[in-house]
Amino acid sequence: MPLKPVAIRFDVSILTKSPLGFSLTLDVDTGPETLTDLRVNFLRGTIHAVRIREGLLLQGTVHSQLELECVRCLEHFLFPVAVELEEIFWIPGSGPRPEGAYVVSDSGWLDMAPLLREQIWVAIPMKPLCRPDCKGLCPNCGANLNLGPCECETTDVDPRLAALKAML
Repeated sequence: MPLKPVAIRFDVSILTKSPLGFSLTLDVDTGPETLTDLRVNFLRGTIHAVRIREGLLLQGTVHSQLELECVRCLEHFLFPVAVELEEIFWIPGSGPRPEGAYVVSDSGWLDMAPLLREQIWVAIPMKPLCRPDCKGLCPNCGANLNLGPCECETTDVDPRLAALKAML
């Protein structure tokens, strides 16, 4: 069943009108969801939002479990990830908006989904493996070698000598 993209939103309007140094604790607890192109089983963590001159400083840790595909055997597996967050969300009216900044809406809502998606993508290894000793797929028949040997011929022939083997 396809999941709908999640919006992890918090009403921080009280912080947008508060003096500098005022803080609020935001609890993230959701799942299973998708963050656009990432499928997550859960998102859990605690984020501290502090009012600063430039906007809101968000700091905290969010734990998650992603559904990834192994690059060797193409099987889906669960990958635990923890992301440390430290980001400033710009508040309208708090000075010039920095280019590429995350923004608190005019009505005081903060959506953390784009930030979490970006940070989780950075935490995913370039070549995710279901396990370190994954044997992958047979290059001839495509069988998953983690499940057992395939029925293919196992004699390796140097490709430069393959023509000679064909003559014999």
